[in-house]
Amino acid sequence: MQFRPGRGRAAELPDLAEAPDSREGAVPDGWAPLSIATWNIHSCVGIDARFAPDRIAAVIRGLEVDVVGLQEVGWHHRGEQGIDQFAFLEQATGYKALAGPTKHHRTAHYGNALLTRLPVLEVEPLDLSLPVREPRGALAALLDVSGAPVRVIVAHLGLDPWERNAQVSRILDFVQARPPTPTVFMGDLNEWRPNAPRLRRLFERLPDCAAPRSFHARLPTLRLDRIFISPDLHLAGYDVVRNALTRRASDHLPVRARIGVPPLARAAAAD
Repeated sequence: MQFRPGRGRAAELPDLAEAPDSREGAVPDGWAPLSIATWNIHSCVGIDARFAPDRIAAVIRGLEVDVVGLQEVGWHHRGEQGIDQFAFLEQATGYKALAGPTKHHRTAHYGNALLTRLPVLEVEPLDLSLPVREPRGALAALLDVSGAPVRVIVAHLGLDPWERNAQVSRILDFVQARPPTPTVFMGDLNEWRPNAPRLRRLFERLPDCAAPRSFHARLPTLRLDRIFISPDLHLAGYDVVRNALTRRASDHLPVRARIGVPPLARAAAAD
């Protein structure tokens, strides 16, 4: 599923219900590879109701990607024995952890995180909270990909359509207000309708997407977890990571993608 904006944009938007569960392709010659994944880790509580942060860390290490966007990291209503999951996952995986908490507790926090092996140039939190709803947020990081700056944003959107509509607007406004930069937006969008207006608005600005069926982990039928890219990047391939460990570790499966960063972006960064 690939779309490039131009004249007649609305007519060219794809049927998002027909997204394949995987894509096989190569990063173009001369482009820098970027491997990335998004995963809702359910506060490290698996579908077996077991709190197992070691299991989450094992899955993350096995993804073998440069960047991982996580949702539902840390304390929530299930409790977590006082463990700081952000710090634990950094230590247990070897990634640098950028924390974007949206809830705070006296012993721990809860929210989004970016785990990265790449140099971090800039980090910006984005508040997506709305009145009388659960606090929500996004975390944006400008990363150095072989000399090119790439903005990576992870988010966990709300449960109500009106809530997600406002949150998508905030995210698109955030991207528009920054200097033009190759951009990846990913996360648990909580969007059950494949052709929802919110997804189509994202497609108009970020016109290629990894959207395999990733929920529920036991029998995935819904495309809740997505990775969008801006038109100056190339989505070479993607898959949903489904094995004995991922099917137990969380109620969502990880979604993983291979992205190409063009030579032009690296040349512009060097000027």
